[in-house]
Amino acid sequence: MQRGSECKPSWQDPNLWEQKQSKSSRFIFGSCDFRDRDRMIVLGTEELTQAESVLKQLFPESIKVYGCIFNINRGKPHNLQVIADQWPDFTVIICKPKVQGTNDREGDFNIYSIYSKSKASLRSFLDTPGVISKDSFTLLAGLDIRHSEAAQEFADQHGLPWKVQVVTNVLMLQDAEQLQFKDSDVSSAGVRFPPLSAAHAHLVNSTWKYGGDCNSYNSVLNYISHNPSLCVMEEGGTEPVSWLLVYQHAALGLLYTLPQHRGKGYGKLLVCKMARTLLERGHPVYCFVEEENDTSFKLFTSLGFQRSPHYRAVWFELNKRQVKK
Repeated sequence: MQRGSECKPSWQDPNLWEQKQSKSSRFIFGSCDFRDRDRMIVLGTEELTQAESVLKQLFPESIKVYGCIFNINRGKPHNLQVIADQWPDFTVIICKPKVQGTNDREGDFNIYSIYSKSKASLRSFLDTPGVISKDSFTLLAGLDIRHSEAAQEFADQHGLPWKVQVVTNVLMLQDAEQLQFKDSDVSSAGVRFPPLSAAHAHLVNSTWKYGGDCNSYNSVLNYISHNPSLCVMEEGGTEPVSWLLVYQHAALGLLYTLPQHRGKGYGKLLVCKMARTLLERGHPVYCFVEEENDTSFKLFTSLGFQRSPHYRAVWFELNKRQVKK
């Protein structure tokens, strides 16, 4: 991947990003009562504030959509449209790209974040005009596994190929008192913990499991530029040896330590320092850990993060993705 202008982040183009929203909900495809099941409602500023308050009471199932709306409500740059099946008594809320095909991972994969109260309500809403394109690759990211059959049925009915990309556990920390860690547990003599800078985006992108191309680089740069991050700088060093970022849906992510610097407890230090800072700001603290990732699962649960035994999330692909050359 080349450095420079070829990887210009798409969020720097004002024509691609969310303009100031109206202060009230509006319908797509006509005007009618807010409980009409054949319409989707685009949430405006007032509704987004209300939605954040309601979704906070519905953790853990609502945490990813809550995280998206949390950041939208605090003025973070985004390319998201938030829609609901009805208002105010919604049963489904979806955060989806407002402009498709932007030059970042979110646009490249057409990522949707979904909260649904039931499989039936999600199944009904997916058939609503304008909710989802049957012609585009779409990644339903963080879908409640208990409702994944709704996506399967939708795909099968319309003859769309589908597959489950990954199944994850959702780990949350809602109180700093839950942290099972003291800074003194790990030696940090001569170590600094500054935020990452834009200059570090290439390094982070090169080690990210889902990185390595220009679109993922733009996403990493976006996370670093607009969300909290931390890294470890060892004494005399000029480059980070370990780091932790926050996604646009407010989840912790991209935790990584260079192989030659592992075994020093840097991952635990970063997670704990970040968690305390975020909780002080009223920020949600959570992460998705893939089911087979025992190392990360043990790290987070050893620190006091908790998993709901009844809830797992899936990344569900609709249609085949056309890889850009």
